[in-house]
Amino acid sequence: MRVLVTGANGHIGSHVVRQLIEQGHSARAFVRPSADLRGLEGLDVDLFRGDIMDAQALTEAAQGMDAIIHMAAVYKTIARSPDEIVEPAIQGARNVFAAAQANRIQRIVYTSSVASVGFSYDPQELRTGDDWNNDPSNPYYIAKTRSEQTAQKLAEESGIHLVVICPAIVLGPGDYRVTPSNQLVMDWLNGVGQTYPGGLNLVDVRDVAAAHVAALTRGENRRRYVVGGENVEVRQAALLLKRLTGIKPMHLPFGRGMLLWSAKWTERVCRLFGVTPPFTYDLVYEVAERYAYIDTRETNETFGLAPRNAEQTLQACIQWLLDQGRLKPRAADQVRAALGSQ
Repeated sequence: MRVLVTGANGHIGSHVVRQLIEQGHSARAFVRPSADLRGLEGLDVDLFRGDIMDAQALTEAAQGMDAIIHMAAVYKTIARSPDEIVEPAIQGARNVFAAAQANRIQRIVYTSSVASVGFSYDPQELRTGDDWNNDPSNPYYIAKTRSEQTAQKLAEESGIHLVVICPAIVLGPGDYRVTPSNQLVMDWLNGVGQTYPGGLNLVDVRDVAAAHVAALTRGENRRRYVVGGENVEVRQAALLLKRLTGIKPMHLPFGRGMLLWSAKWTERVCRLFGVTPPFTYDLVYEVAERYAYIDTRETNETFGLAPRNAEQTLQACIQWLLDQGRLKPRAADQVRAALGSQ
């Protein structure tokens, strides 16, 4: 198939392009003019420069394509204005469907997130593609939820076959910018991040990319598929990190109420001095004492996936951060010694 990939230079995008080529597809990479293209180096890919907010450029890029894999988005959880995250997500979805209709493209694979699926206060509850985040607070969570709802509506109106991929916390190699997902591990290793009460799901970027490529030919119309690896308590992830590196992140032994109170005042003080806060109230609201545990059985069966476990996923992430010089010298030395002894 001839596939247009938006956000093709990103962490997931570069792996999607690589796997498309490996499986005999041809890929056209839609990237911003200023994009860092290191993730696409050495790949036989057709580059098309433009912005997801530019409907005309996207329509031109989609000419002659059989399908679109849409991943372009602003991936950050802290912003001066929510609009810089939310607006590109929603307008980007509209522009992608307009480009597909203009070029008679009948299949779109749409990258959403577990942020649109939502979390639970009960660790025994597993979320699936049937669940929605009904109270998003953080701008990124709002953007993912509303943009996907927009895509679902456009798919219904246009008749275009839509398969939605909702990845969990995506870790692993190829992340040159260091997304908030890999930064979580980076901060833990560098001693500037803390673990908190709650649970998450860790998934390797290569498994997420495999789901996207498989979705070109599999998956029900307008069905949402959560893509994840292993459900782990945040403190359990920290213990895995200690076993792999010898570094144990500091844990915040506070309940949800205290964490929210602390986040509120931390954010106020940081804003007062004009600095970016390390975390915000709305982000803590999303994750503290909440569980992003997901049931991936339907996804794995549909796309033929056998995702890596949490330890394998963390190990690949740690190695990438070390190779890219993202760890402080003392942490890097400790990690290098620990990995070398395994």
